[in-house]
Amino acid sequence: MSKREMPEPEPLNLVPIMNLVTILIPVLLMAIKSMELAVIDTTLPAIGKPTESVEEVPDKKPLELKLAVTNKGIKILGADNYLYPGGRPVAAEGESSVPDIACNSNDRCRGLEDYKWNELSDKLTQIKKGAKDDERDSENVVLIPEPGVKYEILVRVMDITRKNGDTSLFPKVSFAGGTNAK
Repeated sequence: MSKREMPEPEPLNLVPIMNLVTILIPVLLMAIKSMELAVIDTTLPAIGKPTESVEEVPDKKPLELKLAVTNKGIKILGADNYLYPGGRPVAAEGESSVPDIACNSNDRCRGLEDYKWNELSDKLTQIKKGAKDDERDSENVVLIPEPGVKYEILVRVMDITRKNGDTSLFPKVSFAGGTNAK
């Protein structure tokens, strides 16, 4: 019997794979660099019983500003003395939930362009100035979105509440559930 000799296997040619890897690494690194994620820091209300801790009494009384974001407009709560020095105008019967900043259209706000963003910015600037004059702690604002309000609208409200041009307004934004804007 004769033995057949087995030919030695050829070594793997890794050059094409190495070329592919050397091309893909820079491309992937550039793709990652071009992707930027935006993060908006917010706080959520605590769930459950508060822990027993000694809280420091703040030197300044907090402003307790709330913005109820609805599909009819934006209602500003907790700042009546800065917006209406003589007192809030009396609403007609059945109009207790009329927003301070109504939509451009009389019916409903359907998108970003339907809200009066400049008016919101002006009123928040007025509130911030009044709170600063009264030496009140005016860093916080609570957003109370109505179910069904679009995400883009909430982000725009958050952007406007945090900054007006170069002026910092209310940098600490938090959310609360349910609208009780009456």
